[in-house]
Amino acid sequence: MELKQLEAFVAVVDYNSFSEAARHLFLTQPTVSAHVASLEKELDTKLISRTTKKLHVTPQGYDLYDSAVSMLKIRDHILNEFIGSHKQIIELGASTIPSSYILPEILSAFGQLNPDIYFHSELSDSMGIIRQVENGGLDFGLVGMTTDSSELVFIPFLEDELVIVTPVSPHYLELSKENVSLDNLLNEPFILREKGSGTKKAIDQYFDQQRIPSGALNVVARMNDLEAVKRSIINGLGISILSAKSVQDLKASRQVLIFPLAHPAPTRSLYIVYRKEHALLPHVRRFIQFVRSYYQPQ
Repeated sequence: MELKQLEAFVAVVDYNSFSEAARHLFLTQPTVSAHVASLEKELDTKLISRTTKKLHVTPQGYDLYDSAVSMLKIRDHILNEFIGSHKQIIELGASTIPSSYILPEILSAFGQLNPDIYFHSELSDSMGIIRQVENGGLDFGLVGMTTDSSELVFIPFLEDELVIVTPVSPHYLELSKENVSLDNLLNEPFILREKGSGTKKAIDQYFDQQRIPSGALNVVARMNDLEAVKRSIINGLGISILSAKSVQDLKASRQVLIFPLAHPAPTRSLYIVYRKEHALLPHVRRFIQFVRSYYQPQ
């Protein structure tokens, strides 16, 4: 018997629904069903009777429910004792764009409502964060790409536009007066991100859609660090395709010029990623739900 099985069972009883329990636990419905089935097999008793329309908790199920709630409270108490009175910690990871331009505003807003929740954050590229989530090193991550891993769930929470970013020079100031497209800029010196970056993956997908071969670009540099790319653009090394959110401050201070890629503008999604089979603690689920709702249109 595992605590994650008991947590799934308690949620099904609380919400009187397998699908609602799965939604609140950030698990799939088959996973919740499997947890309950495992409990029933281990205890050799029927806990929940299901029909096509209704769900009924058996007398044995209610007996287990009371004990399970007590056990989960003991678990929460132990966690609080070890990490500090009333302190709850969230281990999260974020790739470059979320770490620099999403987390500061989200953590500030969430912290005002939840002052007793503390964060330990890890910064890496998207693939690095995804690997740490998959290995169990992080509760969840905020990343700029997905993978085909069957062990992970990816939930999009924000759409970020891709734009062409150039130095502020007479050449590009002159081009800004014209209705130039990416085709007009292919011969310009390009700075690209290295593999592992969500932005790089989104750019590659965009080039494929536009049928632009990689060899068509005049690449002068490839860099892992976003800040290095931005500084290189400002200093005139070349141009790049970047997240609009990542250069909004430079645009406002007129340190770079922005050219749209197309209409409608291509976008890349930012994702919440967590392990499919891992039942997240209540305060972690609360933060994930906060992130999802924070960027929903009002």
